Amino acid sequence: MLNNLGNVFQSRFRQFGKLEDLENAILAKQKVVDLTPDDAGKARWLSNLGNAFLCRFECLGELELGDIENAILVNQQAVDLTPDGHTDKAGRLNNLGNAFKNRFERLGQLGDIENAILAMQQAVDLTPDGHADKSRWLTNLGNSFQSRFKCLGELRDIENAILFQQQAVDLTPDGHTDKPGMLNNLGNAFTSRFEHLGELGDIENAIPVKQQAVELTPDGHANKARMLNNLGGAFIHRFERLGELGDIENAIIVTQQAVDLTPDGHTDKATWLNTLVCALIRQFEHLGKLGDLENAVLLMQKVVDLTPDGHADKAAWLSNLGSTLSHLFNHLGKLRDIENAILVNQQAVELTPDGHADKASRLTNLGNAFRSRFKHLGKLEDIENAILVSQQALELTPDGHADKASWLNNLGNAFLSRFKHLGKLGDIENVILTMQQALDLTPDGHAHKAVLLNSLGSAFFHRFQHLGKLGDIENAIVALQQTVDLTPDGHADKAGRLNNLGNALQSQFEHLGELGDIENAILVNRKAVDLTPDGHTDKAAWLDNLGNAFLRRFQHLGELGDIKNAILVKQQAIDLTPDGHADKAGQLTNLGNAFQSRFECLGELVDIENAILVNQQAVDLTPDGHASKAMLLTNLGNALLSRFKHLGKLEDIENAILVSQQAVELTPDGHADKASRLNNLGTTFFHRFQCLGELGNIENAILFSQQAIDLTPDGHAEKAGQLTNLGNAFQSRFECLGKPGDIMEATVAYKKATQNASSHPFTRCNAACCWAILCSKYQSPSSALDAYTVVLEIIPQVVWFGQTVHRRYEELPKIGTTINAAAAMAISVGNLPRAVEWLEEGRNIVWKQILQLRTPFEELHQQHPNIANKLSRVSLALDKAGTSHFQNIDLEIKDKSAEEEAQNHRKLAAQYEELLQEVRELDGFGSFLRPKKFSELALVAKNGPVVIVNVAELRCDALVLCTSREIVPVPLPTFSYNQAEMLHLNLLLSLRAHGVRVNQDGDLAVCSAEEVNQDHFISVLGDLWSHVLQPVLLEIEQLYENAHHSLPHITWCATGALAFLPLHAAGIYRSDTMNVNISDFAVSSYTTTLTAMLSFSSKPKKNPKAAPSVLIVSQPATPGQQHLPNVVKEVEAIQCYTSPDHTCHLTHELATVEVVLGEMSKHEIIHLACHGIQDMENPLNSAFILYDGRLELNTLMRMSLDNAELAVLSACETATGNENLPEEAVHLAAGMLAVGYPSVIATMWSIGDADAPLIADKVYANLLGHCDSLESQKAKLTPAYALHEAVKHLREEIGEMNFVRWVPFIHFGV
Repeated sequence: MLNNLGNVFQSRFRQFGKLEDLENAILAKQKVVDLTPDDAGKARWLSNLGNAFLCRFECLGELELGDIENAILVNQQAVDLTPDGHTDKAGRLNNLGNAFKNRFERLGQLGDIENAILAMQQAVDLTPDGHADKSRWLTNLGNSFQSRFKCLGELRDIENAILFQQQAVDLTPDGHTDKPGMLNNLGNAFTSRFEHLGELGDIENAIPVKQQAVELTPDGHANKARMLNNLGGAFIHRFERLGELGDIENAIIVTQQAVDLTPDGHTDKATWLNTLVCALIRQFEHLGKLGDLENAVLLMQKVVDLTPDGHADKAAWLSNLGSTLSHLFNHLGKLRDIENAILVNQQAVELTPDGHADKASRLTNLGNAFRSRFKHLGKLEDIENAILVSQQALELTPDGHADKASWLNNLGNAFLSRFKHLGKLGDIENVILTMQQALDLTPDGHAHKAVLLNSLGSAFFHRFQHLGKLGDIENAIVALQQTVDLTPDGHADKAGRLNNLGNALQSQFEHLGELGDIENAILVNRKAVDLTPDGHTDKAAWLDNLGNAFLRRFQHLGELGDIKNAILVKQQAIDLTPDGHADKAGQLTNLGNAFQSRFECLGELVDIENAILVNQQAVDLTPDGHASKAMLLTNLGNALLSRFKHLGKLEDIENAILVSQQAVELTPDGHADKASRLNNLGTTFFHRFQCLGELGNIENAILFSQQAIDLTPDGHAEKAGQLTNLGNAFQSRFECLGKPGDIMEATVAYKKATQNASSHPFTRCNAACCWAILCSKYQSPSSALDAYTVVLEIIPQVVWFGQTVHRRYEELPKIGTTINAAAAMAISVGNLPRAVEWLEEGRNIVWKQILQLRTPFEELHQQHPNIANKLSRVSLALDKAGTSHFQNIDLEIKDKSAEEEAQNHRKLAAQYEELLQEVRELDGFGSFLRPKKFSELALVAKNGPVVIVNVAELRCDALVLCTSREIVPVPLPTFSYNQAEMLHLNLLLSLRAHGVRVNQDGDLAVCSAEEVNQDHFISVLGDLWSHVLQPVLLEIEQLYENAHHSLPHITWCATGALAFLPLHAAGIYRSDTMNVNISDFAVSSYTTTLTAMLSFSSKPKKNPKAAPSVLIVSQPATPGQQHLPNVVKEVEAIQCYTSPDHTCHLTHELATVEVVLGEMSKHEIIHLACHGIQDMENPLNSAFILYDGRLELNTLMRMSLDNAELAVLSACETATGNENLPEEAVHLAAGMLAVGYPSVIATMWSIGDADAPLIADKVYANLLGHCDSLESQKAKLTPAYALHEAVKHLREEIGEMNFVRWVPFIHFGV
């Protein structure tokens, strides 16, 4: 009767969870045992008492472990008293095994689980097939194997667990009351294997069997809530793997049902609430809804409050509450949350006795909380505590324990946080050591392998950022790539791991400047964004990092689409991040950096205002003591400095110094960012010195710049910029104090900067220019030549094949004046061949790059056909890519086709350079496609002198390349760089006075209305004659010797502003007594480059007797344009000299862009009589206006014509050029030369409609002769002479002083 009474009390406890019932059950059962003599019958009562002790232990977990000790003791006695062969022997062994298993789960001693498995295996073996209890013993044995698996992680244990659980299910008939429990256990085993291996099939198997368990358990059953809770756990696991919202929603629904079914006061209520909390946290991590996280904290607090002091699970719930509060802190950054997290985690640790199996995990959670507070406040005590408790957790975990690797990983993370703060090498070494140990302990195929590789990759990444050793970033990328590869598509962590890989690639790019790294970073960062659904909490962070990648590429390539994308995605990141979020400040400062970069590119004041605004917001949002405060102050200082450089307001530089000093003071010695912050501080002092001239400022600039350099390893991408800043500071101090030592220091700094190959080419080129200018002013010319040689070596990297043509043109204005200065220096020391080579190398860089891609490789094809074919294919593809239209697309973040096209372009450029290098290593090809030496360039003068006029601030000179291959230098001492600029401005004023359309309104804006209406033609042409052309003509007297026979031919190649002035019309036009001009002595042509002349002179000559085929394109009435009525007369004049069989005339609607392009390759001569426009914003958009649209320079550049001879551009502004690109000849005439026309007749400005027919008539009469007159055909002239005679005739017709009408006609080419 007493035993039955005890059973009733125990059943009621299971139903309602009231501890009083369990106490009464134990008392009754103890009395039964005490009243029973030792014999076989006693075993039954001992076994019942053991079960009651076990039940109370599971509920309370007495700290002295008395209940579990008693349970094992009495169950062992029951087994010992039961003879072999007794029908209850198996059941009592099973009960003993359960007691050992429970003690193992509390203390973690391996002997207990070994004993549990041994006893349970005996129970199974003693039970014959078909016995009603066989399935129960099998499921318990399966549970024991699962417990050992969780400890040791040996795969065979979980395989056995699944095997026995499946057998238990199979042996249990449908409808049996134990069936749901068996299914539930099988589902748990599948879940455990899923947690280990991460194979989706396991969790897919777990969920259906757990659902069956729920469905088979009737409403009101005591186990219904448990089944629902376990099903919720499985949904959580699948959600963590796949990130599908339906799973986490289902998890919340079923765990909420479990909670609702369980009455208050029930011992399991807290467990179900804990699972619900876990589901809410996962949903919060995905959707970012603060309500989920706040509910999780409230519910977890309720769990703690529901659990009485002394309960076995109290410590576990406190630890989980601590983790939940840490989540809330990481989201909102409120200090009280992390304070509370540390408090409850400490309570959890204190409540957990030494030797408890969960002691290590609770220490780990406490360590994580200390680490979170440290990240926020930067107090060293917190990270010391984090390391201490993480080490304690590790020491408590025996070798072979499944969690050993995780605790090593957490300890490594703590060391990493301290390293990031103090920069002590020992810490990062410990990080890598512990992470590597964790990885080594984790078998291949384990689901956590990817997590540990991710941590190891992060450790290598941070050591790289500290030491700059390339091996570390390479190891980081390898580990992070493995992480990505091990993470299956669809895994919820895939995006985060791609994001980390992208960040490492960005870092390698910043160090090495290899474009492929930032291209790949953008690809993987973008993929991370694409994989992350809208509403996910990490979406903002991934967008921010993608924005950083776009920003880095913009800073490297300068493509405006990248900075637009950077700002776009960073703004999206901020919009997605709620106010109060801990990441908000970092995202604001990143957006500020992007605004600042765009400001420095475009100079729009609104951008720098926005940069300062958002950086100030970031600083204001960050409390004093926060570890990120220094970085945010640095960025604010940079933005203030940028505005100071633009507006010159003293307040800005004062504030910049103040916040930059604060940033340096807040950055501990040894910190990885100390050098860059010192460099920034030095730069701000330098700029204040330039503003105020106070010596203390330049002393500080030198001091802080030197400290920055000393802290930065050689080879670091930022080193060249730091060295350049130091050089600037030394030079400024020299100019202030005159100490020669400062000049030497500046020279050394600039030279070292140029040698730092990993720095950006533009930074190195700038350093080389500073070095050259310094040497030119204060040191020997030979040292200046050395510096300029380095400039010329770096220029091809600055104006790179991998950039769009439009982008290359943006870089060129900074280069042209440097080339002219270099040539002037070479001339001053008498090195004339080098001056010619440099001027040629630095002129028309983009045109030459385009022509280089179209160069045939006959000799290479003959000797090495395979590589020649490869080079031809890549050249063709690169030519098309460089001149394609995608650069004009306003890129949106989702416009992947443009992004792919841009990346393909840069890959082609890299391939092309690799192939060139390969060819140059072949015997006899060492100079393949290298800049030409003077010995080759001298051949351009074989048909007449070529005069290069160099205009530089140092000096102006003409270099005459003679037919004898000599260079005759002609100093122009009375001419200057400023005079050339003034003559150009006066020419524009004169054109304006005559009503001629000019595009340089910006230049004219500085002139008064009276000046704008003045005609300066006579003075401009007179000055050109007196100061430039006359000195040249006096040096080449042999021109006069042939004057009686025919005029000699001079080809002019001018630089600087002189490239926009009409040298061919220079002369004295003031009086009858003194009337002399260049056309009396020579026929003038122009050339864009010497190389172009060489390529045309090598073209096979056509039979002079053969009639050329002429394409005439006329547009007398283009839609939307002013009519050109005299175009009809112009065409009629041409047709007098052309044969109908050799003429194609396209006019009106026949002259479409497509048709004209198709016809150009069929004719030797093209005559374009239409409107032409020069686009100053984008020179490549300059165009001929045809019936259906614009035939743009961009389009023409993609053509290549082999049989072309002459292009006559009877359109406006066909040789105007861009004043910002004087060395590039970016005009339609140059475009026709590049396409393949060796001779081009063009106009320098808009021409009179009535003059075009007259010029056309005389040009074609001299060029072709009358088609019906054999005599006139015999006297045919070359295009240059034909134009010379035509202009002479026009001058006579309209009057010599009518300059605006006859001067614009010019000839280019040979």
